[in-house]
Amino acid sequence: MSYLNGLEQCVDSLQTSIDTLSSSIVALDSGIHDFPRIKQVLKVQRHFHLISEQQLQERRQKFDESVKPYLLQAFQKLEDSITALQRQEDSLRTKYELQEARLDMLKNRPPISALPLNSDTTDQLKTTIAKRQKLLYTLERYDLQLRQKRGY
Repeated sequence: MSYLNGLEQCVDSLQTSIDTLSSSIVALDSGIHDFPRIKQVLKVQRHFHLISEQQLQERRQKFDESVKPYLLQAFQKLEDSITALQRQEDSLRTKYELQEARLDMLKNRPPISALPLNSDTTDQLKTTIAKRQKLLYTLERYDLQLRQKRGY
């Protein structure tokens, strides 16, 4: 019987070990069932690529070298356009001033019909007045251009 006693003790010991292992498995299972989520949370991800200061300076320099010519060209076009618009504005101002001066001259001129003249004298007078107006207009234009060049 001692043989059966020994075997019975082994079976009891084995049953106790199985129960202990089962409770350990249950305990471990409750502790590790969340491992996929924890693995995802603890997973190391690089959201930003870190580079050294020297690499940063090199990349900035390459960027500047590639973009700077385009920017300079665009700024030059912009300056040329501004200069052209300023010249156009000056030209229009000069034209306006000349037209205004001419209009003032025409308003202050006495009418031709007030003078009693014959047809030959009238034609000659009209031609002379037209020449005079043309010369005055040219003179005023040159005068305004000269003042504009001097900055007055």
